[in-house]
Amino acid sequence: MKMMIVVILICMLALFLLKVPVYISMALTGCALMAATSGMRWSILSQYLYTGTNSFTLLAIPLFLLAAKLMNTGGITKKLFAFCMRVVGWLPGGLGHVNVLSSVIFAGMSGTAVSDAGGLGSIEIRAMNENGFDNDFACCVTAASSTLGPIIPPSIPLVVYATVSGASVGALFMAGIVPGIVMAGIMMLVVTFFAIKRHYPRTPFPTAKEFGLALKEGILPLMAPVILLVGIYGGVFTPTESAAVVVLYSLFLDVVIYHELTWKKFVSILKETVRDSLTIALIIAGATFFGYVATRARIPQMILEAMTSMVSSKVTLLLIINVFLLIIGCFLETASAITIVVPLILPLLAAYNINLTQFGIVMVLNLMIGLLTPPFGLVLFVISKIGNISIARFSKALVPWLLALLAALLLVTFIPQLSLWFPTVLGMSV
Repeated sequence: MKMMIVVILICMLALFLLKVPVYISMALTGCALMAATSGMRWSILSQYLYTGTNSFTLLAIPLFLLAAKLMNTGGITKKLFAFCMRVVGWLPGGLGHVNVLSSVIFAGMSGTAVSDAGGLGSIEIRAMNENGFDNDFACCVTAASSTLGPIIPPSIPLVVYATVSGASVGALFMAGIVPGIVMAGIMMLVVTFFAIKRHYPRTPFPTAKEFGLALKEGILPLMAPVILLVGIYGGVFTPTESAAVVVLYSLFLDVVIYHELTWKKFVSILKETVRDSLTIALIIAGATFFGYVATRARIPQMILEAMTSMVSSKVTLLLIINVFLLIIGCFLETASAITIVVPLILPLLAAYNINLTQFGIVMVLNLMIGLLTPPFGLVLFVISKIGNISIARFSKALVPWLLALLAALLLVTFIPQLSLWFPTVLGMSV
């Protein structure tokens, strides 16, 4: 029986490599597991495909996707970039720091790495190229900083993780703030190192008048993450409802304040959002069915037994899981990886008393590093296209940035309070 299950799981991996859609691969594998396991009724197939997407929490996903697209279409990203230029542009390698800070702020509104890379990326890379920065460096700092999107709240991957694991969305959102700041700090150290080594330019220190004008232009976009976080913490709205608030606020800025959103653009954005949301929903539906069948087939218990015989400590287990997730992140899309892996390793996390909120940040950070890693890193391809740089050259230039992100990953993995301190201070259950 165990051998048959192993063969079925290998077949699922083969389907992934053959580029069969993930939701179809998981549904087919689930059906094969059902056929190999006695006592299961086929009527549960439709039931679990439906219940997988019938969740109030998941409503946040299309709304955050819509908010990110509205910001990228209107003038919001440009105004954020101009504000960040005045704040940190005077530091060594000024535009590199601007790149990182812009991603920190945009992360507080979009929730995805690809939205950050695609929206801010074109503005950032063009500005850096025009001001004497190497294209390799411009592409690397843009790609690396985009990983902040799903760590600093809001975060679509954390919403998916909460749905699958049962962890609190609000606690996960707050747990990402300090790790996000730590990541940004490490990236800015890397920017400073290269700036000094290569003599990159910086802008003059802004006068009070220049800073005031930049703040006046950027204050409304900057209010978006403030409204979101204060609203969640103050109990005005739930994390899911906060997504709707961000959408309405983005529409207000684009239509009423900046007058940059036409009806034609809006319809196009809605179509893109529906398409992207449907893709994620299908993945979650297939993964929910697969997770149920895998649990009935005792696959998580088998993994638990195998892992507990191999490891003797929590530290060793976390290292093994990190390596596993880094590899998974190189091949699978983030939502797919979360929905497949989390149900299988939940017994392991419980056995070693690993906090679900902290692990959510660890898992998403692992998968964000995967987005920058060949062969299928999505951000890698997005920035490669925007920056007109070959994948091979880009991958080589990214090595120092990947090492910096791995350093951040180790800190977040082995210092739980980086993730748990802020939600604990806010009185949230973690």
